[in-house]
Amino acid sequence: MLFYHFDILDDLIKSNLTNNIEIEKENIKQIIELYENKKNNLLAITNNVVEVTDSINKKKLENFYETISSLKKLFEEINTIQQFASQLKNDLEETLTLYHKSSENNKNEIKANLVEYNKQRDELTHKILKFENTSSSVLNSAIALSLKVSNKKAKKSHTFINNYNTTNEKTKIDIELEPHDNNTLIISEKEQKAFLPFFYSEVEAIYQKSDHKYQTLQEVINDLYILPLSRFKNSALARFRESFHLIREKEKGSITKALDLGLELMFKYELNPIIIAACRNLDEFDIYLDCLEENELYDFTCFEIKFEIMPQLAKTK
Repeated sequence: MLFYHFDILDDLIKSNLTNNIEIEKENIKQIIELYENKKNNLLAITNNVVEVTDSINKKKLENFYETISSLKKLFEEINTIQQFASQLKNDLEETLTLYHKSSENNKNEIKANLVEYNKQRDELTHKILKFENTSSSVLNSAIALSLKVSNKKAKKSHTFINNYNTTNEKTKIDIELEPHDNNTLIISEKEQKAFLPFFYSEVEAIYQKSDHKYQTLQEVINDLYILPLSRFKNSALARFRESFHLIREKEKGSITKALDLGLELMFKYELNPIIIAACRNLDEFDIYLDCLEENELYDFTCFEIKFEIMPQLAKTK
């Protein structure tokens, strides 16, 4: 280790303490950077798994739940490693400050700091080993899950894309000539689509940041706010995905918070996943959940909910 027992630290403090601390600071910096890269890689893999949820077989629900739960634990472990390493870096800075003020007057405090640092450094090593021992199998499971489903989706992607980009009479008002919010969710069995509410300002912001992906504001609406009902066919996975998107995309929240909410609501069977997709922010969703819990959905006024049901065929005698 870098530092030693309290009683034999005097020579180190007198000779090359500053050099040793600078070397150790660089080591800690590299650990922080390494685990930032690991977090980014983990985030990409998690996003891939989330994006294929609509094609995962219902029989794989348990496997999906276990994989996502394990990914969440990995994120938590990385955060712990980074926070722990950052604190160690701060501890080294404080020890250097004591040394530069007066190494002789502060010798005992410096020695105590170094001994404590050693203990904390051992703890960091333990956390790193724990992460590395479990991460490979979890990542392999997640990658296998997303690749298996991605291959299935590729075979039918031409029909999937068409579903997302069709225009419809319900959106015939030119949003650019007549800017407006939409405060109605329409779930249309007839057209097999959900028409989500939106804030005009958010549609405009997405359009401006899209780097020419969308040519008009209406294209944003057609792509993001008119969704095929088939997207919600597997309700458990849809609840997870839409909860995840609510936190990550609409609230810009942390990955762990998004995974937490998704796992929490995945098997809340009385909750229609289309409602989660329709909520424009977490406040609206919290209000809806409160109304749902109290069985007083008529009190929910953030947006109107309309159902278009297929007309029943007349019964023949």
